Amino acid sequence: MTFSTLTSRYSLLIGLGALILFFTAMRPDIFPTLANAGSIMSDNAVLTLVALGIMVPLIVGQFDLSPGFVASLAVMMTAGFLSEYQMHPLLVLVIILTVGAAIGATMGVLVGYLQLNSLIVSLGVGSVVAGLVLLYSGGQIIFKGIPKDFVAIGQTRLFDFVPMPFIYAIVICTIMWFVLTQRPAGRRLYAVGANPEAATLIGINVPRSILIAFVISSMMASLAGFIQVSRLGAGHPTSAQAFLLPAFAAAFLGATSFRPGFYNVWGTFVAVYLVGTGTTGLFMLGAESYVQPMFNGVVLVIAVVAARLGVIRRNRAEVAAARRRIPEPSGPSELQST
Repeated sequence: MTFSTLTSRYSLLIGLGALILFFTAMRPDIFPTLANAGSIMSDNAVLTLVALGIMVPLIVGQFDLSPGFVASLAVMMTAGFLSEYQMHPLLVLVIILTVGAAIGATMGVLVGYLQLNSLIVSLGVGSVVAGLVLLYSGGQIIFKGIPKDFVAIGQTRLFDFVPMPFIYAIVICTIMWFVLTQRPAGRRLYAVGANPEAATLIGINVPRSILIAFVISSMMASLAGFIQVSRLGAGHPTSAQAFLLPAFAAAFLGATSFRPGFYNVWGTFVAVYLVGTGTTGLFMLGAESYVQPMFNGVVLVIAVVAARLGVIRRNRAEVAAARRRIPEPSGPSELQST
């Protein structure tokens, strides 16, 4: 592996390291501390789950704009069921994952089987879900009656340093990496995204693959909302909607590293923490609150451009490799024989 290939593959890790060194030099008193590192890990763990969910429809060539709304619904359902009905957390988790799967299946049928535009479908479904959130919550924050044992799920720190939500994110990343890269189901999703027509010809059920992608996206958003309540000890009706833009930025940025040109788990994971580290460092330097959405927007645009350039480079490399495999004519006799 050449040096340029190595730096390209691990560019996000290099960028994350550079950001850490820069903000450490700028704010050596508060940035390079265990407390700050733990906060960054905890604050971005839920965003990691949303970004991983968004990544799966992108793999099959579709867009899902609903995860922020679905996560908000899961937040309010989790807080409400725990507070008002004193349900067991595992039962609540099963319910919200089922609801998330139903929402994702609805979008999957509309996009995969009816071949409607995924942007329009996910935006419309997300708007309906947003209305349901306000209908259920009345715009109020739910914080009373949430069990302390449940809050401990999200606020406990392993070895008094590593937050449990970060551990959950690592476990989910590992499972998704294994399924997407080591199992036929994951390879089928990549095949659908690369060329739906070719995937159909080799026997892959493209509509079903799209359906599965949207179901995974919504279930990941629901899981993110569940963990968000355990982190905060309360349910806010709009707290998860802000995840959408940075999650897309992370998914696109992740496609530039580890497996350049492909949406991938570990690239998305590192990208989430690169963006999170950047926003945290900027705030510590005294940036105003409006800087965060601007920063996320700039990162998203850069990530989309970089991901597209990565795809172009990969396609050119494949064409060049194919040309090298075609033997050149050895002389006039061979030309005449052909």
